[in-house]
Formats: sequence, structure tokens, C-alpha cells
Amino acid sequence: MNGYFKVLGALGLFLVMIPVLLGTLTVMISRRNKALSVVIGGFYAQIILGGIGVVIHELSHLLTALFFGHQIVSFRLLHVPDPHNPADNALGYVNHAWNEHSFYQRVGNVFIGIAPVVGCTLAIVGLTQWLVPGIFTLWHALITQTEAPQIHLAAGRTILWLILIGNIAIGGFDLSSADLENSATGLMTLLIVFLAAALILCQFTTGPIVAQTLRTWLAPFYWSLAFALLINLLMMGILSLLSRLG
Repeated sequence: MNGYFKVLGALGLFLVMIPVLLGTLTVMISRRNKALSVVIGGFYAQIILGGIGVVIHELSHLLTALFFGHQIVSFRLLHVPDPHNPADNALGYVNHAWNEHSFYQRVGNVFIGIAPVVGCTLAIVGLTQWLVPGIFTLWHALITQTEAPQIHLAAGRTILWLILIGNIAIGGFDLSSADLENSATGLMTLLIVFLAAALILCQFTTGPIVAQTLRTWLAPFYWSLAFALLINLLMMGILSLLSRLG
């Protein structure tokens, strides 16, 4: 029984606690960034400064819903709300339906709700490696405490990178109450999966081995989430400064 709880603890730490901590901080800061953009540029600034992020946000919901076999009822990747209609406040939406009796589709709700955090993180990492690969290489060196390489940045590509990741940081990571409620509907089912997985794994391995394996496999994902968090923090600093100057 002790081995079971060690395996369960390793699964909980590396698959839940660390991602949730990094993801929650990123979501909170992104929400602040969106609010600051409205303070600086008015209602439509969140669309102008964060529209690309909104599209990636909704596309992440859409693709994950399809992956888990949900029926897409309607969707809009980018929606311009009517500022005079208090009920019209969504910048985009994905309405989907699922089979309540499908274990797989119920578990999917958890991942559909939080999909934008992963999708936007992948987008930021992908854009960084494409446009300014030296920056992510430097970040990786700092995280892994290896020798930092010299980096050379092209002005045009760096400016484009800043515009794109800034847009994603403002509009992409903020999870709505509907997103969180959708995830909550599958939490109990996911808990059953975790308990069953721990029961199976403890028959063949130990907690420390599971922990080491997950640490190795998930390290790139943690680095990526931390990088996205750093980008959001930098954007919050810039927007906070601009809001004070204005």
C-alpha cells in the first residue's frame, strides 16, 4: 500500500501540481494583461492587441474537442462583441456536445477546458524557435544550468516575434469561467483514471522510478510553460508602464 501511494504521489506531483501551478500563474497574469490592454486602448484594444491569441485559444478548444470525439455545435475563432450589449462579451467560442455515458469523452472535458494554456505555450515556443531560436536556446541553458551560447538577433525577425508573442500573451491564455466549469465536469472521471493508473503501475515499478521518468519526459513541457509565464510577466510589466504613462 505504501508503494501505491508513492506512485500516486509521483503522478499527482508531475502530472497535476506542477502544471497547474505554472498554468494558473500564467492564466492570472494573462487576464491582467487583457485588462491592462483595455485600460490603455479601450474596449477594442483586447481584440487588436490580443486577437491572434484569441484565435489560438479557441482553436485549441476546437482541436481538443475533436480529438476527444465531441460534436462541434458551433464555433467562432474570433468574435467582435457589441460594447453596448452586456451579454455579448465573448471574444470567441466553441460550443460542443458529448456523450455523458462515454468515459473517454467525459475525461476529454478536463483537457478541452485547459487546452488554450497548452496551445498558446506551444505557439510561443514554436514562434520563438522559428524566428529567434537563440532566445529559447538561451532560456534552456539558464534552466538546465549549462553554458549559455552567444545569440545573434535579426531586428526584423525579433520585432515580428515580439508582436506575435505579445498578442498571444494578451489574448490567448485567459481561461473563462465557462472553460473552468467545462473542465470541472470531467475531474471525477480523470481522478478515477489516476487511481487506476497508480494501482497498475505500483505492480511493476516504484514511486521514485515513476517520478524520475516523468521528470525526464515532462521537463521540456515545464520549460515551455515557464517560458510562457516569463513572456506574460514581461508583457505585464510593459503594459503596466504604458498604462501609467497614459
